[in-house]
Amino acid sequence: MEGNYPILMGAQEIGTAKVTRQGLYYRFDCRCQLSGDVVCRLTVTCGASTHNLGILVPEGGAFGLHTKMPVKQLGEGALQFGVRPNHKPVGGRFIPISPEEPFGYLSRLKDAFLEFREGVPGLVISEQESG
Repeated sequence: MEGNYPILMGAQEIGTAKVTRQGLYYRFDCRCQLSGDVVCRLTVTCGASTHNLGILVPEGGAFGLHTKMPVKQLGEGALQFGVRPNHKPVGGRFIPISPEEPFGYLSRLKDAFLEFREGVPGLVISEQESG
């Protein structure tokens, strides 16, 4: 299982994952090229199970993730790495965030996610009323 693996977003290769064994753990050192417009999560699939490795964070001109997982938890089989947005794809309302303006949607933050549109940070909030 040790080695270098491609990281895919859909069918496109966007980075590499280096897997090394350290005692009872596998260490994952991952680096990807992402736009940064949407927060993305890295997953690894081994056999029939998929594991969440975490959120990719900005790191020296790219996005990276460094983590460990117990060998026993990962299981046996071929490894496949994938990137997906950190939110459920939902239609929603984009609300720009500005430090100078009050934010009137604090009660809806639980179901919101951060997104950048044309370089402007904002939250996307589901149009469905929460009750």
